[in-house]
Amino acid sequence: MRACVSWLKQWVDPGNIEKLVEQLTLAGLEVARVEPAGGLSDHANVVIGRIISCARHPDAERLQVCEVDIGREDRLSIVCGAPNARKGLVTACARVGATLPNMQVEAASIRGCESQGMLCSAMELGLDTSSEGIVEFDHDAPVGQSVVEYLKLSEPVMELELTPNRGDCLSMLGIAREVAEIHGLTAQPSPVNPVVAGIEDILSVDLVATRECPRYVGRVLKGVNYSRKTPDWIVERLRRSGMRSINLVVDVTNYVMHEIGQPMHAFDMNKIRGGVRIRMATRDEKLRLLDGKEVRLGSDYLVIADHERAIALAGIMGGADTAITDESETIFLESAFFSPDAIRGKARKLGMQTDASYRFERGVDTDIQIKAMEMASDLIISIAGGSAGPLMDVVSEEDLPRHDPIMLKPSDLERVLGDSINPSTTESILRNLGFVVEQTPEGWCTTTPSWRFDIQTSYDLVEEVGRCFGFNAIQPRVRTFLPNIHDREEASISVHDVKLRMMALGYHEAVTYSFVDPVVQDRLMPSGAAIRLKNPIAENMSVMRKSLWPGLLEAVSNNLNRQEKRVRLFEVGTVFEAGQKGDEDCREKRVLSMVVCGSVNPRQWAAEETPVDFFDLKGDLINAFTLTRDASSLTFKSSDHPVFQPGQGAEILIEGQSIGFIGKLHPARAKQLGIDADLFMLEVDMQHFLHAKLPQFIDVPRFPPVHRDLALVVDEKVEVTFIEDKIRLSAGSLLKSVILFDVFRGRNLDRNTKSMAFGLTFQSNLGNLTAHEIDDLVENIIQDLKTRINVELRE
Repeated sequence: MRACVSWLKQWVDPGNIEKLVEQLTLAGLEVARVEPAGGLSDHANVVIGRIISCARHPDAERLQVCEVDIGREDRLSIVCGAPNARKGLVTACARVGATLPNMQVEAASIRGCESQGMLCSAMELGLDTSSEGIVEFDHDAPVGQSVVEYLKLSEPVMELELTPNRGDCLSMLGIAREVAEIHGLTAQPSPVNPVVAGIEDILSVDLVATRECPRYVGRVLKGVNYSRKTPDWIVERLRRSGMRSINLVVDVTNYVMHEIGQPMHAFDMNKIRGGVRIRMATRDEKLRLLDGKEVRLGSDYLVIADHERAIALAGIMGGADTAITDESETIFLESAFFSPDAIRGKARKLGMQTDASYRFERGVDTDIQIKAMEMASDLIISIAGGSAGPLMDVVSEEDLPRHDPIMLKPSDLERVLGDSINPSTTESILRNLGFVVEQTPEGWCTTTPSWRFDIQTSYDLVEEVGRCFGFNAIQPRVRTFLPNIHDREEASISVHDVKLRMMALGYHEAVTYSFVDPVVQDRLMPSGAAIRLKNPIAENMSVMRKSLWPGLLEAVSNNLNRQEKRVRLFEVGTVFEAGQKGDEDCREKRVLSMVVCGSVNPRQWAAEETPVDFFDLKGDLINAFTLTRDASSLTFKSSDHPVFQPGQGAEILIEGQSIGFIGKLHPARAKQLGIDADLFMLEVDMQHFLHAKLPQFIDVPRFPPVHRDLALVVDEKVEVTFIEDKIRLSAGSLLKSVILFDVFRGRNLDRNTKSMAFGLTFQSNLGNLTAHEIDDLVENIIQDLKTRINVELRE
């Protein structure tokens, strides 16, 4: 928002500009920069001149030799090629020696004719980025006066960077209110003269979408002279606000918008069929806008329509079919309140943003539409003549935004701001900001002004009082408080604990998108339906993840492509499973996923590089699971999950319940994903990590353990966990541990068999175990294994 200081003075005296900038910034309206209203600084040599005569250049068709009066006895002869140079035109004249923003004017001979200066365009004066001819001033502009002084180009213009909640400051009136409060003054409103109806012409207005448009004000203007030029003072104020002059009617509506914050629109009334109807668009309804673009609308768009078609996109842009032209005889002015919810995001969906939509999205004063209409009507008629019809104010009172009273207590201020503020100061600040304040024994009962859409709770009122009082004026204090420390159950494990353990194991945490490529996900997790997004950002991010593997494997691929061969990643995240009813009963769960490839340890001089394998990853999982003090409950069962290489995949179980999978990525899947390495991965349900067994005291053994080794020859398909379970079952409570310490295949063994050597540890708390007792236990184990599976004792 650009604010011209001289325009601001129409409402309130802003005082010293440097101090004002600091005050506005501290009040929450950040002033990004202050710059002169124009880039022209030459007061003496760039003056207002009137073209007395124009003659064709004797040696160039497109050039004219102009005689220019600059308020001195000697008139200047200037060669000019501008198409709008004509007798009687008042324009800007740069004399020889003048300094323009991008050039120095010197005496020149153009095709044999001497030129004693230069007639300037707006671009050459630094007032615009482009122009089609020389600048045109009002006919009564004082000839000979400096252009800098006439346009007041040395005056400062502030550029404010407003936060989205301060839509009320998108006008000079809104900024004037803030300045007035800062200085303890009252903003003096500019007088608005109600226009007396000179004709009886009206247009029927039908409010269909009352919730989206609860107020619509209209008026017919007839006999306006559209050839009249917009006065220089309006053109210059618009330019300083960042807008270019279009034509008189459009300039006036833009001027009203920048002065009091109400966007307006003008229709050619003769092109409106029947009356005006404010309704929601029909599905796929087409509308050609003022910029020539044809848009296809959804049923959630609010439109201004006549009795046959949509003629404007409400709160965003007018339609081309009812645009005013130089031939327009009668115009219909619109000043309406459109609900922010009805306009918000609609322009952006169409790839545009207009000054009107920018304001309506943030909220426009609900009580200013009539004032805007009177102001615009008065300006147009006073400049270009014509007559106005009766004011039409169609309103749905029950649909207008209501501001419920908000209670503010002195304790709220002290609790949030950390300091108490004098009650009279608080009340004065609120009243100066436009709040209706009623004092009560508890504090203040306030009613929010119609132009503030960002005030909803007492915290908003505290912020208003704090910023206007000055956060820098609040004295710092050291507050004492007793922290509320929550007890943590001894048996609980936090996700943070798990992450710390993973990092201690040498893993790096990854955070990947919840949206994944459906093709990649189907390759890794072919079973189960995925939840598809209704409005995905891209096709390769169009479904919710069923597993963390797609994101982690993409991260592995990126690392490998960057010559990082040793990769150890983990992620704790949420996965999404579609239910029987699809997206309606989807289920979320948090899982831990790990992926590894490359060597077991980083490269070093003291050991050779050993490739990571299935058992390294399995060991890391068991290590992490020791947090629960129940790692022995983990078991692994062979699995034929399609993502794993056959024979190198397993299901992870706890007490017979499946909690995840572990294995080596299938080479075919690795090739499809661009992974040129042996990669091992696992994924487990996190809920089994978050509860630990409480530690229990066990007496220190008084009697020594006894160790025995068993080498068993079994079928190749027999799993080690199966044998370990049978050994424990046969040995009973005297068996303290069983460990597989060797696997042998080859010489002296059948092709489909293998030898597995187990270390058994026996111990009793009642006395020393004898050799006879140990032999009986071992023999019982062997006989039991022979009974259950075809096992032989290897000698």
